[in-house]
Amino acid sequence: MIARNPEEKRFYESRLKMQRDEQARLEAAEERGEARGEAIGRVRVLQSLAGVAESTIEDLRMRSSEELAAMEVALKRQLRERN
Repeated sequence: MIARNPEEKRFYESRLKMQRDEQARLEAAEERGEARGEAIGRVRVLQSLAGVAESTIEDLRMRSSEELAAMEVALKRQLRERN
């Protein structure tokens, strides 16, 4: 819809900006979720390769990204030392 006066145009542009901002927030959240899911998958694979009991997905979901990264580093170190 083409705005007929300056006030309608400002309203239209404001609404368009709000929609774009919301879309950007959703995309960022999706990317974070994908990265987190990949980290959980890597930890589970490394646990399997290291021969340690695999954590449940629910347990890993409750951990922070930093905790998952630390687990991944520790498991990689464990695998390197084993070989």
